[in-house]
Amino acid sequence: MHIYNKLFSAFGPQHWWPIKGEYEQRKLSDKDRLEICIGAILTQNTSWKNVEKAIENLHEHNLIHLEKIASVNQKKL
Repeated sequence: MHIYNKLFSAFGPQHWWPIKGEYEQRKLSDKDRLEICIGAILTQNTSWKNVEKAIENLHEHNLIHLEKIASVNQKKL
């Protein structure tokens, strides 16, 4: 945490996460924060290219909601 705090103090927030493919400097919504969490989890087991595809598919099927992800059939997910 010490290094993180030093970097954050020196450079501030970077707004680097590509929400829906966009690099924006704005306040993140709950949906944006959820997308970041999903992407961070998915990227642990695959390449970023595949994570982007998975997130896009979740958007296309209106599944970027914790409740929907939890209730959707596992094969569909």
